[in-house]
Amino acid sequence: MLGWASPAITIELLRISLLPSPPPTAQTKSTFDTKTSAINIVPSAHGRFDIKQIQNDTLWLSAKAAIDEVTALRIVILEWQTRPAFQLQNSNAADALPSFVGSINGSTFQPALSAVRWTPGQLSNDAITADSTHSEEARRKRLFSIYLVERRYRIKTCSYLVSNAHAEPDNGRTKPNQPSCALPHWAKEIGHDILNSWDVPGFFKKTGKNVLGSGIGVLRARIKDLEEGCSWFSGGDLQGLAEVEWYQNQILDMVAILDIILNVLATQARLPQAGLVLSWFTLMNNYGFFEVFEPPLRELYDIHEMDLQSLCSLVSLAMLRLPIALEAFKPNGKEIDNASYLHDVDTSGEITEILINAASECLQVASPAVLAWSVILQRLRERSIAAREEREDHISMRSYGLSENASSPDVESPEQSLRRSSGSSLRRGSSTGSDTPQQQSFLEQLLDRALLVPVDGDAVAYLARAAVDGSSVFNVITTLSASCYAPSGSYHGFQSNLRIRCILLDLIHAVLPMIDYQPDLVATTLAVLSGNEDYWELQRRSREIQEIEPSAIFLRDDSFMVKIFAVALSRFPFETMPFLKLCRALGSVSQQEEGLPKIWSNLVTTDSLTWTLPPSFTAYELLPDDEESSIISLTADLELFDDERIAQPSVKRLKLSNGPASAHMLSLRQIPRGTPGRVLSDTKPLVVLWRHDYCPLAYLGLLLYSASSVETNPGSNPQSSSLSLEAIAEIIDLLSIILRTTIKGASALKASLSALDATQNILDTASEGLDLGQDIVSVIFDIFEKELGRQPKITDEAPLKVLLRCTQFAETLLHIMPDRVWPFLGRSILLGVKDSNSQLDAVLTSTEMVLGRYDLLLACIHLFESLAEDAIRHAVIRKSQTKSVARFAAVRPLSTGVSQIVMKKVLLSYQRIMLDVYESVSTWKFSQIDQRHKINTRLFFIFTRLLTCCFGIEDQPDTDQKLTVSLMPAVEQIVKAFLSTSATEKVLTYMFMVIQEGVGTALSIEPQKTLYGLQQTVEALRLATTLLRLNTLLGLERSALEGKTLKHVSLLARCYTSHPAFRQPVVELLGVLVLNADLTDGQPASLLGHMGEDGASRFLEVLVQIDAPLCDRSVSVAIWKLLSAVVSKRQQWFAIYVLTGEAPRKLIKREITDSDGRHCSGSILSVALDRLSNLGRLHAETALAMLEFVALAANSWPWVLAIAEQHSYFLPAITEYISQVETVTNTTQNRSSQIGMEYYKLQLTSYITEILAMYTHHTRYANNPSYAKELLPNLTYVHTAAVLPPEYNASLHSNLRQNFEARFENCRLTAFKRTTLKLPLLGESFYYDLDIANVMLNSHSGWIGRDQGGFAAELARANANLSVVEARINLFHSWKILAVELSKSLALDSDFQITMAEVTIACLRANTTTTLPQIIFERLAQARADLAFTLLQSLVQEQSSQPEVKSVLFAAWDALRTHGTDLAIVLDGDQAPYCRTLLKILCLSVQAHVVSRTVLSSVEREATQADPTLKRPTVANVTLTTVLEILRVVVAHGFRSLTTLLHDSPNRVLPEDFALLAAILRNSLRIPGLERHNTALLATFADAQTSRYASTLLSWSDQLATDRDPIYGELSINFLLEMSSMPALAETLAVEGILNHVSNTNLIKHLRTSSGIGPFDQPVRLYTIWVRGILPLLLNLLHAVGASVAAEIAAALNQFHGQLARASASFTYYGKAPVMIDTKPSSAGYICLSMVSEAQTLAVITKILDTYREAGPSAGVVSSEITGIDWDRSRVREDVETWLQTRGILSERIVPTSQREEGWARVPPAVNSASRSVNKLEEKIVQELEQLMTLLGGKDD
Repeated sequence: MLGWASPAITIELLRISLLPSPPPTAQTKSTFDTKTSAINIVPSAHGRFDIKQIQNDTLWLSAKAAIDEVTALRIVILEWQTRPAFQLQNSNAADALPSFVGSINGSTFQPALSAVRWTPGQLSNDAITADSTHSEEARRKRLFSIYLVERRYRIKTCSYLVSNAHAEPDNGRTKPNQPSCALPHWAKEIGHDILNSWDVPGFFKKTGKNVLGSGIGVLRARIKDLEEGCSWFSGGDLQGLAEVEWYQNQILDMVAILDIILNVLATQARLPQAGLVLSWFTLMNNYGFFEVFEPPLRELYDIHEMDLQSLCSLVSLAMLRLPIALEAFKPNGKEIDNASYLHDVDTSGEITEILINAASECLQVASPAVLAWSVILQRLRERSIAAREEREDHISMRSYGLSENASSPDVESPEQSLRRSSGSSLRRGSSTGSDTPQQQSFLEQLLDRALLVPVDGDAVAYLARAAVDGSSVFNVITTLSASCYAPSGSYHGFQSNLRIRCILLDLIHAVLPMIDYQPDLVATTLAVLSGNEDYWELQRRSREIQEIEPSAIFLRDDSFMVKIFAVALSRFPFETMPFLKLCRALGSVSQQEEGLPKIWSNLVTTDSLTWTLPPSFTAYELLPDDEESSIISLTADLELFDDERIAQPSVKRLKLSNGPASAHMLSLRQIPRGTPGRVLSDTKPLVVLWRHDYCPLAYLGLLLYSASSVETNPGSNPQSSSLSLEAIAEIIDLLSIILRTTIKGASALKASLSALDATQNILDTASEGLDLGQDIVSVIFDIFEKELGRQPKITDEAPLKVLLRCTQFAETLLHIMPDRVWPFLGRSILLGVKDSNSQLDAVLTSTEMVLGRYDLLLACIHLFESLAEDAIRHAVIRKSQTKSVARFAAVRPLSTGVSQIVMKKVLLSYQRIMLDVYESVSTWKFSQIDQRHKINTRLFFIFTRLLTCCFGIEDQPDTDQKLTVSLMPAVEQIVKAFLSTSATEKVLTYMFMVIQEGVGTALSIEPQKTLYGLQQTVEALRLATTLLRLNTLLGLERSALEGKTLKHVSLLARCYTSHPAFRQPVVELLGVLVLNADLTDGQPASLLGHMGEDGASRFLEVLVQIDAPLCDRSVSVAIWKLLSAVVSKRQQWFAIYVLTGEAPRKLIKREITDSDGRHCSGSILSVALDRLSNLGRLHAETALAMLEFVALAANSWPWVLAIAEQHSYFLPAITEYISQVETVTNTTQNRSSQIGMEYYKLQLTSYITEILAMYTHHTRYANNPSYAKELLPNLTYVHTAAVLPPEYNASLHSNLRQNFEARFENCRLTAFKRTTLKLPLLGESFYYDLDIANVMLNSHSGWIGRDQGGFAAELARANANLSVVEARINLFHSWKILAVELSKSLALDSDFQITMAEVTIACLRANTTTTLPQIIFERLAQARADLAFTLLQSLVQEQSSQPEVKSVLFAAWDALRTHGTDLAIVLDGDQAPYCRTLLKILCLSVQAHVVSRTVLSSVEREATQADPTLKRPTVANVTLTTVLEILRVVVAHGFRSLTTLLHDSPNRVLPEDFALLAAILRNSLRIPGLERHNTALLATFADAQTSRYASTLLSWSDQLATDRDPIYGELSINFLLEMSSMPALAETLAVEGILNHVSNTNLIKHLRTSSGIGPFDQPVRLYTIWVRGILPLLLNLLHAVGASVAAEIAAALNQFHGQLARASASFTYYGKAPVMIDTKPSSAGYICLSMVSEAQTLAVITKILDTYREAGPSAGVVSSEITGIDWDRSRVREDVETWLQTRGILSERIVPTSQREEGWARVPPAVNSASRSVNKLEEKIVQELEQLMTLLGGKDD
């Protein structure tokens, strides 16, 4: 709103709102033609608009409304923009309401609802939609309506801003559920700007035209238009409908114009000029002051008559500016402008004629002005007489030759001062400058001209008499005060209400000297002081407002206090009600210092009272010196009470009340003898004004005490013990008012203790006269119970009023003494807590439902709300232990110690009653429909509040441990009523009836009647949203509420368009529907399907405007959240609509391709891309929501990226943003001012990074590899900031938790942790719910703290810090996706390889140190490790030679050491996956050194050939040292730990753990230079007994087999194989007899079967152990040890006779008919790669053994000890040769035995391969067979 209202053009439009619109001219026509020409707008037959149609409509509107074409064009465009909303509002509107009403079974409610919905504008709209909203007639009727509405609201807006230009600003004191009566600062400033642009003070001088004159002129024009009628349309039904709207808008314009005039007059301190005043009264005279208002159409009767007449009456009064006029007649009065009406004799005379004419006709509308003019004339007469006497004295003195200054030359006499002031201000001077006896003063001329009007008797008296007697002016003033208009709405008009009552109070002040104290005067004054505000509206008053309200003015004015209040006080208690009502009206004004009411001193002590003597009382005598015989004196004590309990206090009380206290107590009960008094009435019984000192408030307490013990009746004497019910109600109301005023006053002064002390003082004072054991609270509660137990008559409203006031008192008392209210309600019959027999139900059914007024019910609802708030507000205090009470400020005075059991019972009983009210309220009749709105509003709000406070924080399954334990039974009733599967149709239907009613109410043109109608709808929507979220939070079954809401989605769409206040709650409700629908296992319910295609189309057209035109950020964020849910939660058809802007049915007809994005030009997606193209101009919250929408859309719908790619600015804009973001540093000490921007910046970067990651993936598959290279330079900030450790402030959170739990005992800080009931938003309420915490802890002194440094600020800082942590974690995850994607495109790029290595190192180092909580760190550490592993894997695969890659080893080793190196411990916990990832990274980092060595060896080989002097590079010693440590800690000891853990807890160990250790060992042993450290290696493995544990694992691996799969046997043998690859270790294994250990294991014995185990036998892993384990192990040992072990090797190998025999025959050629065994291929006739490897290994072993055998002693062996191997080399050679010769058959007989081989079988052979292979697998087998032939042929390898 600020952005809309601030520009100068807006202020200019508001400034000239009272001027006629500029007519069309040639220049405006030319401008219009230019704007709509083809050069600016290209006409399109298939476009979204028809430019020809727009041009024609513009010219038509310009001609009809006589406005310029450019203005008309804007209105036409506005109609086109709002057309979808208009169509949506009227879709199915005719039959929607009856369907709701029919389901409620209440005939009395249906007419009321229908009456609220109907408005003339709505009727015409419905009629139009019956034909077609696209027809020319309907379209122009819409233009007609928009033009009238816009004109009216421009005037109303101007009126609103001007009337509140001097209002109190809204400083955030208004409750969230209450309408604010204050304006923000910027609105006040705009109002001031408008007033300054008008130069209002100048308009009261002779400066020509002025705003008031313009206003009167426009008003006259509107009246003329009203008389002439509407001529826009010619005949037909449309003409009739247009006339209704036309006339109504004219009247509404008149009301708004009158409001501007009144407010301009009321804010100025000058008298209006003569012509202006005369123009106004002439206009009023012409139309009879609108006394009888007869609209042209019957439909308009009584709709706005009251507003119009009230304003005419008030403007007529304000036009005279009575206080200023009277001030002019005082001595030394202000000088008045010569242009004012008091300086124009003719104007004054004509005003007199007009007002006398109005007085003669007894026009009540003119009566206030008539009375005011009579006062002015009377004061004029008095000043004229004084001037005449002065002149005569002056002439007399001159005749004696005396000078004016003769008597006192230095001192000016009063007469001289009077003459000088009158001569300078209200007297025309003579031409000679001297006065002559014959010359009349100007005052006399003015008076004579005014009195020339012929009337019977004196004109002044006639005017006054006609106003008072003929027109009942006091009744008129009362009516104006009680029913003040509010053209801008009931709460927007609050300032106007105050100003009007001040104007009326000025009139009463003026007539005070002319009228004595009388009932009419008092009643009128009370009406002006009180207005039409009820008790609950007074709660919204602020102290600033109090200073300008009539009550404050009354208290500051001595005339009022002396002439009215002092008299009423002195006549008390003879006349009780005037005094009580005056005190009640004045009691809302508090003192500035103490917070007590300003009338407190009058209530504490007074020196007089009026009393009627009993007829039999004669103990008095006349005073002897009294001449009038009216002064008497008492000769005996006069008892004031008949009740003996009061007249004779108990002996105990008298003994305790010695001295002054006893006298004070007796002064309340009797008037002592000797007290003088004045007799006011001579007739019996005598009425006497006694001079008696007493305390009125204490006396009122005694009156209530007497009433609590005797029967009361409405007509009883106020002085007697039987006090009237009306007086009882007023006394209790007075106590409530002064208590509430004191509470508010002290709260405003930030002094809670003084408030408690002051309110206790009030209650103590009221209880002073009571006996021991009694106080005013118990007395009032006794009265309450007594009246509840009565059976009042239906027509008797007095008992009902007493009940109402007692309820209000209990609600007020709850704020200061909750320990008195809770127990009382627990035992009261109001709720029936004990016997479930509630008297509230009885009163409702017997009285209020019959009367149709529900004041008591509303009061009880307010009491229920306050009880709930008290339970919430003091939940922490009540839970604290007794010993901690001293730590709480104001705990003892608050008296919050209430039993939880009592609270539970009271709230539960109350909740049941409220639910019964909610279920049945639809069938009640209402004399005031706004009461039903208020009931609904409060109930919806209370239900939502209870649910939010109980389930919004503290996700505690044990309800008895929750802070809100006392509320849980009541809340469970709400959950049961709305969310249970047995929820009644009536309960759910009524909620949507309220929403339906809100749609109609929002379209009403009477805003003063729509406030609570709108509020109830907003609260109903919020309750539905909260309930649906709660259903998900509690994990309940799908509720009937969700199904009901889905059925009425179209209603929600119409509700969204009907009023801006509905937008956010409707969007949030739709968002919850989408999220809940996605939780179902099946296909989720479709919003599009429930809304209908047409409705969805219109709703999307409205939704595409997002937050326009109000630019409400909260609405914008809510809309983008809804759209994010739609595109990501399986709402496919709706998502297509959102992303393309077209119905899915239309898109089916044509193909959507990635290259075609034209169909999205008008979609919401295009709106997001357009706005995000200017990312720097968006608010952070809005930008985040929009980026989230785009990211989710791209993730769910890949073709969205193609659309984003076609957008010219989106991708460059977001790329530029992340390239220019400043790097976040951790060195700033005080970052409180930057922390908010930091988490927004990080989260924005996170979303952008995610979008860029998906787009990078898109470009990779779109054959655009260059994009990744172009993007890389812009990611400097991202890859730096993403891997930084989150700035978790551990000390802040730790200290906060410790200090908080120390200060608030029995309350954990985590109790305020938010749940998913509210959507989490980054900021000061992200993790801990600061709003609820503020409610519960605000009464504690340490919560706010000194200089805003309390727990509240600490909690906000903690939330902000956690927001930064969350945003940085999100950024890391987004960067992880992008980095992995870039690694696939830029793996060979050297720059990116460096980046990947740096990111890997940064991730690992970030995991070594952390201050994060364990749960956060564990989640983040795993993600970092995954990213590091992925990037490092890519580097290793590409054999990167960058030095940074080698450095990963040290970071990986540090990360593993930090986490823990004892694998038995780290794998036996929740962090096992993280440990395994670190082991993988460690393995790759070791391999990186091997790969680097391989690459460098190739380079070095070339360099050595060129320069033989170069040395070969070696690995640094630090690397070798690290590797040795890894081998010792991780491999050797790790293998031992894993073996032990596997034995103890098999489920804790995975086979991949042993595989990782073997891989690390294999890579480590391949590092050059490690062979120089054989001694260390041998010691390491010997220490850990690795070989023994490996053989042990192999020995019982058969017992660990799952499904006969001996995987641990393979792992153990492979580990031994890796150890044997190093000669030194191989020798050790041989010495330790490893062959013997292996051969004797149960698993190996299976390989000694006679038939052997082949590659196609089960389990397959046995053959793998043989081929890849045993045979290579034998070969390694033979190679390492040599001839000394040859005999042992030969013997060990011959133990596997079956295996050798099978191996000899495995290549047997069977031609084209292979043998099949059990439908599976046997080894005969099929070939696999492992068979070739087996043959190669056997060939090498036999070759070596044969060599040693042949060498004999020369090799150091005995040839005979080396036995021959039972493997037929020649047969194998022949068979292999046969296979190679029959390649065609070979290709058919090859079988893949692993996933890797299956992959090779699908890959074609190398392009440059000379073989005839079909695939890569065949190519490899052929190559291996050829190598085997070489080995078998006897050639050396």
